[in-house]
Amino acid sequence: MERLPLFPLKGVLFPGAILPLHIFEERYKLMIGRCVDEQGPFGAVLIRSGEEVGGPAEPYDVGTTARISHVQRLPDGKMNLIALGERRFRIMGLDRSQPYLTGDVEYLDSEGTDVAEAEELAGRVAALFGEQVRLVMAITGQWARLLELPSQSDRLADFVAGQMDAPVSTKQELLETLSLPVRLRREEELLGDLIRRLTERWEKERRKKFAGARLN
Repeated sequence: MERLPLFPLKGVLFPGAILPLHIFEERYKLMIGRCVDEQGPFGAVLIRSGEEVGGPAEPYDVGTTARISHVQRLPDGKMNLIALGERRFRIMGLDRSQPYLTGDVEYLDSEGTDVAEAEELAGRVAALFGEQVRLVMAITGQWARLLELPSQSDRLADFVAGQMDAPVSTKQELLETLSLPVRLRREEELLGDLIRRLTERWEKERRKKFAGARLN
């Protein structure tokens, strides 16, 4: 096991995702300062109960390590930083003796990554995600552009989970799902539901535009 400083958040960080943070609380100035000095990661965890700012927060057991890639130092010790999500972990024990939360963690790896079904599912999820993006762009009047997705099935699943329009509870569920085929099947289901809702919305928008064009 390894001990990590923990940063409770109101969002879910996935491996490979970018995490921008503004650091202004004294406890997190201390925590991030130590991470920078030691060139070590911290753990990003979704808050189960409590607040992100101020009082104590109770995190979910599964989170993602974040490695700081860029720091902008501001007056009064405040910082803007960019961190990159790296590895899943599970908290085995919490320590509240420091000004900030720390935890003893074990690292988690995806399971079933070499199963043939995973590659097939990844292809379907990639296609559905692309369709969802195209619908959103059509509804918002944006130009369609080439969508670059990770080629590795595990990375694709995490990328889609991070980008998908879903409640944080659903994203935490996906983060905690270690079986890659199960995670991809769940994303296929979620994207299918999202596409149906977006298609209905797009059809309504088209009917409004068509009716307006006829009146003019």
